[in-house]
Amino acid sequence: MKFKKSLLSLAFAGAVLGGSALTATSASADTYTNAQQTQAASYYANNGYNNYNNYATYQQSATTNGYTTTPTTQTTTTTTTTQSANNTTSSSSTSDSKAQAVVSLAKKLAGQNIPYVWGGESLSGMDCSGLTDYVYQKAANIKLGHYTVTQESHVTKKAVSAAKPGDLLFWGAQGATHHVAIYIGNNQFVAAPQPGQNVDIETINSAFMPSFAGHVNG
Repeated sequence: MKFKKSLLSLAFAGAVLGGSALTATSASADTYTNAQQTQAASYYANNGYNNYNNYATYQQSATTNGYTTTPTTQTTTTTTTTQSANNTTSSSSTSDSKAQAVVSLAKKLAGQNIPYVWGGESLSGMDCSGLTDYVYQKAANIKLGHYTVTQESHVTKKAVSAAKPGDLLFWGAQGATHHVAIYIGNNQFVAAPQPGQNVDIETINSAFMPSFAGHVNG
């Protein structure tokens, strides 16, 4: 029997395919003989399938010798995120390492009796932004610039309550800050306070409350 080249309508009786029916759309009026249905059922049985529902996808075609089918294996592609996770972990680890180095150097300077000097940025004397720029250059190889507003442009701003060790603390309105210090944790910061005082460790308090904090980028 000659079959047209198109998708065909095929109905298997429940007794032939374990109670399941296989249907395909066709514009042809041709039908399968009992022998062809038996051949198809035999194909499924020989390939370990009790009925077509066990296929994720399938293709069907008709030949002059009867019904044949070619199963298409359904594949699942798994995208690995291991490399991305490793990169994120590495970046976070590097940032933490820089923050620790910044805090460590800031604390060290606070114990060296370095006087406040307007415009200073050396162990001989520092002002507030000179201190922060010095520490970040030496400990993290990051240049912040010697001006509080310039240093604002190097940070991701956040609330003071969200500050983490190594972050900068700013006093004044954004874009018009007048003082900066390095947060070292436990509600404390290292700063070059004012003329007549040395670089020291101070505690955040309501009388001289920072306006906002900033995580240094880079």
